[in-house]
Amino acid sequence: MLAELDGLAAEVERIRAEAAASVERLERLPGEQVAARAEREQAEAAVAERREAHRTAAEELAQAEGGRDDTRAAEARRAELRARDLLRSSERRAERARADEERLEAERDALARGAGELERRARALAEELARRPGLSDAAPPPEGAGPAGPAAWATETRAALFVARGRLASEREAVIRQANELGALVLGEPLTAQSAALVARRVEEHGSR
Repeated sequence: MLAELDGLAAEVERIRAEAAASVERLERLPGEQVAARAEREQAEAAVAERREAHRTAAEELAQAEGGRDDTRAAEARRAELRARDLLRSSERRAERARADEERLEAERDALARGAGELERRARALAEELARRPGLSDAAPPPEGAGPAGPAAWATETRAALFVARGRLASEREAVIRQANELGALVLGEPLTAQSAALVARRVEEHGSR
């Protein structure tokens, strides 16, 4: 029974840790999304501005190449090249900004799905714990509360499991003590603290002689 409680407590702790991490991430996510949206808007505005600058530079280059001023044409080519490089740089920045915004949106959706899975696991575990003596009062986690519900439930349930485990451990120690006392009476010798099963085996061996 102690091993079962330890296993249940380990699962409760996993739910608590996962839910707490989700709560923390959800608290930071909106701010990151606002920053990502602002970065994307700025990057797209820069793309529009530099696209217009490149269009102007390309028109000037076309006019310069149609004339006979080689110096002007060379300068126009350099200006067009710079404008093109700046445009490509701003386009890459905009692509990264859009990707970051999409990544954060996907993460938010994944956290929402994960919260539903945490609630399902917590409800199933609450039903399992309710069948254990001394744990029937462990309340099921609230539904529809996101990861905060399972986190709060797991924190309370962990405390209840700690109390239940302590009570069960005390009962085990009492059984071992009584078994050793009875074994000492039967065997006629003092016994050090041994498990009840070991004492029973020694008594059976003694009785079969």
